[in-house]
Amino acid sequence: MSLNSALSTATSGLRLTQKQLTQASQNVANAGVTGYTRKQVDAQSVTTGSGVRALEATRQIDTALRAQLLSAAGQQGAAGLRDTTLAPLAQLQGNPTDATSTAGLVSALNDAFTSLAASPTDSGAMGTALQAAKSLAGQLNSVSDAIGDTRQQVQDGLVGDVGTANGLLSDIAKLDKLVRSETLAGRSGADLADQRDAAITQLASLVGVKPVAAENGGVTLMLNDGSILPLQEGSTPFGLAEATVSPGSYHGDPDGTLPGLTLNGQPLSAATIGGAIGEGFSLRDTTLPTMQAELDMTAATLAHRLDEQGLRLFTDSSDTAPPDPTTAEGLAATTGFASRISVNTAVSDSPRLLRDGTHAVDGFTPNPEGGPTGFATLLTRVTTYSFGTESAAGTKHAAISSTGLGANGKLTAGFASPARIADYASAVVSSQATVAAAASGAATQSTALRTQFDALLQKAEGVDVDSEMANMVSLQNAYAANARVLTAVQSMWDALLGAVR
Repeated sequence: MSLNSALSTATSGLRLTQKQLTQASQNVANAGVTGYTRKQVDAQSVTTGSGVRALEATRQIDTALRAQLLSAAGQQGAAGLRDTTLAPLAQLQGNPTDATSTAGLVSALNDAFTSLAASPTDSGAMGTALQAAKSLAGQLNSVSDAIGDTRQQVQDGLVGDVGTANGLLSDIAKLDKLVRSETLAGRSGADLADQRDAAITQLASLVGVKPVAAENGGVTLMLNDGSILPLQEGSTPFGLAEATVSPGSYHGDPDGTLPGLTLNGQPLSAATIGGAIGEGFSLRDTTLPTMQAELDMTAATLAHRLDEQGLRLFTDSSDTAPPDPTTAEGLAATTGFASRISVNTAVSDSPRLLRDGTHAVDGFTPNPEGGPTGFATLLTRVTTYSFGTESAAGTKHAAISSTGLGANGKLTAGFASPARIADYASAVVSSQATVAAAASGAATQSTALRTQFDALLQKAEGVDVDSEMANMVSLQNAYAANARVLTAVQSMWDALLGAVR
């Protein structure tokens, strides 16, 4: 080997080890930083002359593990939204055994009528029954209104999340363009790629996305249904209009008024969206309306069963008759009834009607004002039939509908309907508490899964400080070796020049 070759080799070795030491130092400095991947500088033998050439810093990526992380991020986003949405409603609704829950208040009303039946002349018992009715109506109103407010919050949250998703897509597009540009220019785009991947992970918590490697270090993003997301800085491909949500609002056929998500103006199926946005549509269009429908059926069934015995204790808006949920027309009218139900003004003004009745029905004529104070015919009918399994002796109550519920008539209750109204109310509270508990469990599990994949990804792609420090020692030794070669070559040059002189 000539002295020039030796000098060239040692010099290129110094440049390589210097660049590798600089990168190793950056790795150590960024150890533990979320989203940072370990970079390494590789060498390439030169094709002409002697020595090595330092390549640009590159990342070592585990694509399979990253795909699992994105899936975990989507699950965490969805489960977290479901939990935070349903937990307050479950707390307001209570447990079936709670005296203040809907189920507890229905049972309390039954008990109040039983006590009044034992003492029909007792004005105190009448007052207790009236107060029990008011408490139940108030609870139904409160829970129903809370469900409505929550649906509106979910809708508003969806609009905000769609805006966030568009912003992330714009950021990803900008970073992807820079990565491609750096790669084409022969420079490292590894740090920019880290930033881009962090934004993709954020996006995955909102919608299900799958990155596919493209040319020059770029990526293509796909939704779960295979749709390609346009990566154009400043664009807003996702669309969702603002809307006011009411108990009668729904999305889809036949006459839905709530908007759906669009991509470049074309509708997307909510079932395939994934992430927090996909879960938001599920909450807005299915979970919360089903909870509302179950509550509406509780209110309408109780009011109707009392009404058909001759006691219009509960009324709809403006003291009108409650809907009859056993008919198709009445079932449609139950939508939102839990938020409208109130105690009949006539009964509030004259509590004796709890004993005497408000109107005539087959087999029953109300006790007129001034009639016998021991009149118990109505109370017997109420305690036996309204709160029992029959509407009359030998005639079973019509089954409480568990299908065809909601404003669109497409919702199904989460349980088989019991015959007794108190049991139905208990089933509603229990079912909704179970749904909320399941959401809480799923949120905990998804968070643990996300943490696990974060740790696995950090181990696979992140910086091991001990290994990096050991590598730096090796690089320093290599640097010193190359420096000694340079010193030796310099000495040889000096001796050669001295001999020539």
